[in-house]
Amino acid sequence: EHFWHCWKQQNCYSCLDQSACSWCPFSWTCVPNSNRIPLLAPAEDKNVCPHWAERWEIRTRPLGCQVSTITTLTALVSIFSTLFVVVLTV
Repeated sequence: EHFWHCWKQQNCYSCLDQSACSWCPFSWTCVPNSNRIPLLAPAEDKNVCPHWAERWEIRTRPLGCQVSTITTLTALVSIFSTLFVVVLTV
């Protein structure tokens, strides 16, 4: 039932408006994502998106349609690494 609730959405914005749904951009599919932290769903479910290559490109709430999981994780690692180096050099 939840699968069809998400699957019938035809674009990212309507997909992310639905509860517990995420958008897979390469295959243009809205998929169920009941993960506690939707952004980290690819780490727990390698089949979260229909195509394996887009798993880390998934779009979730609250970040929206323009920000993928890999972009977010890359930014967070960069920020914390920079802060760590700054703290070590002070």
